[in-house]
Amino acid sequence: MRTPEKFRFTLQWGAETAEKVQAGSFLQNLGNRKSEFVVLAVTEYFTAHPDVLLAGHKPKIVVKPSYTREQVEALVRSIVEERMAGPPPSQRVPGSHDDEPDTAEPDLDEMLRNLELF
Repeated sequence: MRTPEKFRFTLQWGAETAEKVQAGSFLQNLGNRKSEFVVLAVTEYFTAHPDVLLAGHKPKIVVKPSYTREQVEALVRSIVEERMAGPPPSQRVPGSHDDEPDTAEPDLDEMLRNLELF
């Protein structure tokens, strides 16, 4: 918004990416000097992209993701493989079924024998 003697803007964005957190933290640390930094940054953007100053031209804002698709797929693959392998011994809870060897078949046989008592 423009007033006779200055411009006034309010900016807000989420903290869902490292870039947004970094930018927000940086601006927060500037205190009352945020406005000067924004003017400097926009001026440098104009220098790098003079076409945005042409009448009727709208800038194309492209946000690059923090991770590539390949990085996300590798991370998901790693997590799935880790989960399929089971929890590491250091994370098993004492007294849980994870501590016991896999003896499902003898337990099943014993359960069936106990059913014959009825």
